[in-house]
Amino acid sequence: MALGEAIAFSHIAYQVFESVLQVVLISLAGFWSAHSGLLPKQSQKIISLLNVDLFTPALIFSKLAKSLSMAKILEIAVIPIFFALTTSISFVSGRIMAKVLSLDKDETNFVVANSVFGNSNSLPVSLTLSLAYTLPNLTWDEIPNDTRDNVASRGLLYLLIFQQIGQMLRWSWGYNKLMRWSGENTQHMPPSQIQHLLENNATADLNNMTPSENNSSAESDSVTEPLLRGEGQNQDSPVPYTSLWEKTWNRMSCFVTKLRANLNPPLYSMLFAVLVACFPSVQHELFQEDGFLNNTFSEAVTQIGSVSIPLILIVLGSNLYPSAENFRKTHNHDKLIVGAIVGRMILPSCLLLPIITIAVRFIKVSILDDPIFLVVGFLLTVSPPAIQLTQITQLNEFFEAEMADILFWGYVVLSLPVSIVVVSAAIYVLQWANPQQV
Repeated sequence: MALGEAIAFSHIAYQVFESVLQVVLISLAGFWSAHSGLLPKQSQKIISLLNVDLFTPALIFSKLAKSLSMAKILEIAVIPIFFALTTSISFVSGRIMAKVLSLDKDETNFVVANSVFGNSNSLPVSLTLSLAYTLPNLTWDEIPNDTRDNVASRGLLYLLIFQQIGQMLRWSWGYNKLMRWSGENTQHMPPSQIQHLLENNATADLNNMTPSENNSSAESDSVTEPLLRGEGQNQDSPVPYTSLWEKTWNRMSCFVTKLRANLNPPLYSMLFAVLVACFPSVQHELFQEDGFLNNTFSEAVTQIGSVSIPLILIVLGSNLYPSAENFRKTHNHDKLIVGAIVGRMILPSCLLLPIITIAVRFIKVSILDDPIFLVVGFLLTVSPPAIQLTQITQLNEFFEAEMADILFWGYVVLSLPVSIVVVSAAIYVLQWANPQQV
């Protein structure tokens, strides 16, 4: 039995190695493109936008619209709970590393941001799609005649929901709080950010030095505000009136505006796929074998979507190429790299992987019984920090040199061995949790 397990492990590890190496080779092509000048920074941004706005939505629609059903849609409610659990544990891990390394407030926020915001797009998506077609025992026994295409579609759906929740949190809490200078310690801050901080402080001091003007302004407001509401006016003068319908319409317009601000093309694509799944007749017409719509529209969307993953990896590799611009390293440069890598890829997995394992073994609820969900959960737990954090650090001029080195260690050095170990472990957990499938 021990010999059989050893052979099984070597076979699984070899299959995972092939899938991960395929991702690495495509990423190396992007790295070479940036090194040779074929893909400068501006071109990388254009390709990223094209991928997000066109190719990725096509991939999502082609994978989800064909295989989704109302039953599957109702089962994915567990993903927000999983997101909250992983985010909380990663947050605690980041805080622990910051405490151990004796970091200040800005450094702590930087480590926490890298710990909380893992990559749920490029690397996990490409690995999930590759592993869905290579690893054994990933079909779900609750779905009759489950296929590899269905496995890949479900894995993509799980990743997409996790990705959209993380995206909103990243650009709200991450951009405005965690990855922005607090001004508590100006030692690490670049000159432009120090100047910005001084200007803000000068404005605040100016406001504090003129309380009389503030009081007079407040008194003026207290006088004019009742007038705007129609109080204290002559009864013969017209009184502004807003009907209940107008108030409701304004609130609805405000809500729609805020909602659209959080929507993006991949999310629109997922919503369209869900809409198609709600109408089986439409789904049948779109994907009927040898049907007109299937052979024209659906095949065209599928071909466009097939470009998405290679482009994601090309841009990933090009982003890892060192920039010609030299960023100033801070005093605790090495500490920040160690804290971010351990807080993101090592410490959370020590808690999360056993929790996921126990849940899969003993809680047969919703998608917890789906083998590809276990693989996705393991990959997300140890995925490197999100590449999008580079964009945030550039916008806020926040530890840019440290962010570049963290991406190098996370993707170039650790992603291959960590992925092999974690996915192999996921397969063994599947065998332990569902011995009847082995």
